[in-house]
Amino acid sequence: MRTLEDLTAPAIGAALRSTGIVDTDPTEVTIAEIGSGFGLLGTLARIGLAWPAGTAGPATVVAKLPTTSPENEWIVNHFSYDRREAGVYRDLRPWERAPTPVCLAQEWDEAAGSGWLLLNDLGHLSSGDQLEGATDDEALAMVESLAAWHAAWWNDDSLTDLDWLPDVTHPTVAGYGDIFDRTWETCVAKLGGALPARTLRAAETGRAEFEDALDAFAAGPRTVAHGDARLDNALFGTAGAVLLDFQLATHSRGAYDLAFFCAGSIATEDRRRLEPALLDRYLECLRARGVGDYSASDLARDYRLGHIVNLPNPVSALAVVNPGSVRGARFLHRNAVRGITATVDHLG
Repeated sequence: MRTLEDLTAPAIGAALRSTGIVDTDPTEVTIAEIGSGFGLLGTLARIGLAWPAGTAGPATVVAKLPTTSPENEWIVNHFSYDRREAGVYRDLRPWERAPTPVCLAQEWDEAAGSGWLLLNDLGHLSSGDQLEGATDDEALAMVESLAAWHAAWWNDDSLTDLDWLPDVTHPTVAGYGDIFDRTWETCVAKLGGALPARTLRAAETGRAEFEDALDAFAAGPRTVAHGDARLDNALFGTAGAVLLDFQLATHSRGAYDLAFFCAGSIATEDRRRLEPALLDRYLECLRARGVGDYSASDLARDYRLGHIVNLPNPVSALAVVNPGSVRGARFLHRNAVRGITATVDHLG
């Protein structure tokens, strides 16, 4: 299944039968694309399902398919984004340890470098507004879920055996320094004067610390870093935040996700106000889950390094990612403004 047209009743039935969810095909499917401007590197659809009498199949599922954008397809393939997410759901089964969707069925074709996912539908949960930025409650819930995610694989030696999970010295990750160099001028042009010259000069200075920060993050303590922990990649309910989209997963320090989220998903002034409370909450949640050998000073150091490691991401995304929609374009621009500013805030 590569496109929305492939989501037929026989195809969905075969997928769900392969994992024992049902024993027959649905009688009807209805497909609605979702997440325009959200899932920039993939295609998401909600599938309504009707079943024969007596079949207790799910009323809806969510399908995640490969991107249909040629530009974004190159990005996905070059950095093995879909391969990473397939590995997360196949090998880690994250819903058993942390707040994530349940994978009902999946397929990954290593030779073709593509696959698909069928996930349980969490449409009853609410989403935040990435453009406006997280509310205080959303920010705290996200930090708590990130801590739960990181604690689940904290210093887990088995992660080194997963060939789909790169550490931060892998060329697909370490190469972001060079990507910053190649995309910086394009990013500055697309920013259109949204940041003062002194901030841009400081960001260029911060780029010089990128490789040293990566080397630090390649050492322990390490976990599975989500890699794309932004507000659009979470849903919220009474139980907190559910994490979505694991295409950018890496073997790294968890504080990277904390820096990434705060840099891009919280309005700048709110981030500056909330940072102390968010770092405290993150550390409290780690300790509640048995991570007791990580101090406040360790977290403060790693949080600063996380902003430096993150710097190439909003820069290169604004420069080269096809936004796919007006909302996507606004997101990429605002993400770059916030991310560059956050890095500069933490360079001193």
